[in-house]
Amino acid sequence: MKQINLIGLVLLIFISSNAYAADESVNDVMKADQNNDGKVSFEEYKAFHDAEMRARFNSKDINQDGIVDTEEKEVAKVKLQEEQKAENEAAIEETRQGYEEDRKKRKRHFFKYQ
Repeated sequence: MKQINLIGLVLLIFISSNAYAADESVNDVMKADQNNDGKVSFEEYKAFHDAEMRARFNSKDINQDGIVDTEEKEVAKVKLQEEQKAENEAAIEETRQGYEEDRKKRKRHFFKYQ
C-alpha cells in the first residue's frame, strides 16, 4: 500500500511539474505580445527576441562600434564574473542573516522556558 501511495505521489509531482513548465513556456511566448491583443504573431515574436539579442550584444560591445573583439569579450566575461560573485555573496549574506535570526529566536525561546 505504501508503495502504491509513493508511486502515486511521484506521478503527481511529475505531472504537476510538466504543467508548470508548459505554463512557463507559454508565459515566455506571451512576453512578446507587443500590442497586448492576447496573441503573438511571428513578427512580434521575432522582434522581441531580436531586441533581446541586440541588448545582449550591446552589453558585450563595450565601445559600441558594432563589433565585439577579443578584448571586449574578456572585459564582458570579467564583468559577468564580478556580477555573479556579487550576487552569490549577497545570497550567502542573506542566508547567514536568516540563520542568525533563527538562532536568536531559538535562544529566546529556550530561555523563555528555563
